[in-house]
Amino acid sequence: MSKGIRAITGEMKRRGPGLYLRGLAMGAADVVPGVSGGTVAFITGIYDELVGTLAGVNAGLVSRLLRGRLVEVATGINAGFLLPLLAGVATAIFSLARLIHYLFEFHPQPIWGLLTGLMVASVIVVARRIDGWGLSAFVAVALGLAAGYGLAVAIPTQTGPELYKFVLSGAVASVAMILPGISGSLLLLMMGKYQQVLDAVHELDFVLLIVFGLGFVAGILTFSRLLKWLLASYHTVTMALLVGLMAGSIRKVWPFRGVVPLEQEAGEAVGLPVQAELVLPAELSTEVVVSLLLMVVGVIAVILLEKRHGGGHES
Repeated sequence: MSKGIRAITGEMKRRGPGLYLRGLAMGAADVVPGVSGGTVAFITGIYDELVGTLAGVNAGLVSRLLRGRLVEVATGINAGFLLPLLAGVATAIFSLARLIHYLFEFHPQPIWGLLTGLMVASVIVVARRIDGWGLSAFVAVALGLAAGYGLAVAIPTQTGPELYKFVLSGAVASVAMILPGISGSLLLLMMGKYQQVLDAVHELDFVLLIVFGLGFVAGILTFSRLLKWLLASYHTVTMALLVGLMAGSIRKVWPFRGVVPLEQEAGEAVGLPVQAELVLPAELSTEVVVSLLLMVVGVIAVILLEKRHGGGHES
């Protein structure tokens, strides 16, 4: 066994279980509209390594792969880190797709309550990790709030089944997935592609999944380079912008809505809260109580994650 293979195997033995669990959490977040896998990566202390690993994938690695130099490729993609993480992500996506489909169809309000708790706590956690708050950071938060709120009130569109649209939606979703703040699934809902992609996952429609995946890979590898540069050059401002994006996006997942006309409700994408004014629950029905309890559960879950990985680095 070569030295490179031994190093990768050793790292996977040492870090694999923890990375797999982080991948499970990221995959669960990615399949649910409103929460970003990037937020989970940030809270659990692997965000910088994830961005750096993705940004390091280049044409040179592809050339080595074509020439059969697999150990060099594995080293170049940080396989000891990336493979167990991606395994966890894939496990969560394929195992949760059917459950998420069922919950959004029959119990949407409690699920949105859980997502609201997750997002509120995530905003606080990420904001606390920003050093050097100043005018530029507050301006960035304001811009992020405007952008996030704008996305939250955007009317979802319904798009056709053409394959190139799945490529484009995959690229857009990948950009959102790696940002701690904007949910790729939420953007898929707004593009009218969430239900189609979710159905493709639990029906194993490999044609749509491959086409979507090509767009996803192209988008995430391209954007990761830009994001790595932004974090290195303008870290505080970039993170402040993401805090604003998260805070503005909370409007989309708030579970309690006013009464809306039937024609407006019928125009909404499946699983997405209707575009109505936000309200406080008027009565404590069973579903409202469950929604509020799950909101608290979401907050506690993020707090526990932060306490476990509060230093911002994997432990």
